[in-house]
Amino acid sequence: MPNFKPYNYDQSTMGVINFEEQLTLDPFALTLHHLIDNSIDLWAFHKKFKNDTGGRAALDQHRQLHQCLSRCD
Repeated sequence: MPNFKPYNYDQSTMGVINFEEQLTLDPFALTLHHLIDNSIDLWAFHKKFKNDTGGRAALDQHRQLHQCLSRCD
């Protein structure tokens, strides 16, 4: 299993945006969040990572997909 950086949607960023609060305001974003986390299988991308036992932690593709799609308004 690849070593991903831990993340938490219930945290604030530098722009003081709490992602958990933002998701509840937008039904489409909440649905998209649920689909990405529960329905889309990104396992094919995991085999490229070889940092199980050492090396720098990578960004999780689920999180990157969230960020890309949230900016596509």
